[in-house]
Amino acid sequence: MQQITTSEFERNFKSLYKPLCLFALRYVEQIDNAEDIVQQAFTDVWEKNCSGVSIDNLKAYLYQTVRNRSLSALSPSPLSTSTDLLPDMEDNSEEEQIYCAERDARLWNAIDQLPPERKKIFLLSKRDGLKYQEIADELHLSIKTVENQMSKALKALKETAIRIYTFFFG
Repeated sequence: MQQITTSEFERNFKSLYKPLCLFALRYVEQIDNAEDIVQQAFTDVWEKNCSGVSIDNLKAYLYQTVRNRSLSALSPSPLSTSTDLLPDMEDNSEEEQIYCAERDARLWNAIDQLPPERKKIFLLSKRDGLKYQEIADELHLSIKTVENQMSKALKALKETAIRIYTFFFG
């Protein structure tokens, strides 16, 4: 893959910045920290680009970088022995954690079962935060097609959610 142009970088920054910040917020609890992590990830990409290093899948690279930086931000430094600086983690019982993991796995399985184009549209909307018009433009589809595919995806996932609820709660 060739290097990223300034306009491509700008377009990726505009479309991925918010979803990446929300992704980082899953790990770190303050928006300022999440924004710093995402901005540093984009800075790293630009520096790599300027030094001639190409990145094959920019989106995947950014998500992985943000995840790694977020986890590093949570890790105590070797010099720090106090736990006061660590964010409070949810104190879920092991049973709750297992339930959540099973529920999430079933939902992701349902998403994976969607037809490929429907899945792509759904993830661009819900995971990446793109608006329907942006999805239509990116995939060269009509906005009506995007709306119809999202409606079908949400209907299928709603049915799965009802089955999951019934499974766990009778």
